[in-house]
Amino acid sequence: MKKLLLVLGVGLAATGSWAFYPKAPAAAPGGYLMVIGSGRPGTQSTAPEIVVIQPDGTRQVQRLPDIKIGTERNSTAAAVDMHRAELLKVNSLVAQGWRVAHVTQSTVGVGATTETMYLLERP
Repeated sequence: MKKLLLVLGVGLAATGSWAFYPKAPAAAPGGYLMVIGSGRPGTQSTAPEIVVIQPDGTRQVQRLPDIKIGTERNSTAAAVDMHRAELLKVNSLVAQGWRVAHVTQSTVGVGATTETMYLLERP
């Protein structure tokens, strides 16, 4: 009888201590996130912008009206400012746990709109 009580007591203590055992943190939602920076240096047609597409498909557009476009002379400065804004956005997402998986740059259309696409993933 004493052995049975001892076994039950130890079993009850072990079961009770399990409730205080540290649990694994909840996994953050995975998937991919895309950051697209697009602008047309040297024209006044549209302001450059950064578009963030979340893993669930929602889209956020950040217009960059402070970037001076409008003349060919300003096009290099505008491109540098555009890449600076993209870098700040990507760095803020990396600080939130995202990791850059792929970067692509392209020129689109007759007006030579430059787009830089960053594909980020959550490890």
